[in-house]
Amino acid sequence: MKTLSKIAAVILTISLLACASHSKNVATTAEIDALQKLTSEKSFEIIANWARPLATGSLNRVANAGLIPLGSTANRIDVTGNGSYLRVLGDSVAADLPYFGERQMGGGPYNSNEAGIKFEGIPRDFELIPNDKSKGYTMNFTITEGTETFQVSAKLFPSNSSSINIISSHRTAIGFEGKLKSYSNE
Repeated sequence: MKTLSKIAAVILTISLLACASHSKNVATTAEIDALQKLTSEKSFEIIANWARPLATGSLNRVANAGLIPLGSTANRIDVTGNGSYLRVLGDSVAADLPYFGERQMGGGPYNSNEAGIKFEGIPRDFELIPNDKSKGYTMNFTITEGTETFQVSAKLFPSNSSSINIISSHRTAIGFEGKLKSYSNE
């Protein structure tokens, strides 16, 4: 019995030391300055690599039927190379993002070219809020395209990674993960 308690104590000690030695991912001053420059110039875009739809029963059935890309799951779908973006240019925003989920209100086009989340214009309530903990920013705005309203919240990190969450007036919520980069409209 003493041997068992000694082994348990050693395992517990090793576990605690392993957890304590894990270093946090700390942003460098150069990364923080680059992000601050991007956000102050308001000329950047987020290129989406992953879609994170709400995994409803319907979407799970689609995934189980094998109708999503290889390497993807019902709640994390690879959209790399699809040209998916959320763009900020001055006072305007634009997005062309794929949509996976359920439409909650009728209407809307059945044209496959119009199936995603697309908007362009000047948003309402645009704000870029510094986040002291992550050394990044949180971007929030609301924009209406046709009869649909989108509430957008994006987290921008110094590592140039980002996450986007979109709540729609007509569809289930969806999120995206991607890379942040400078944008010029040339």
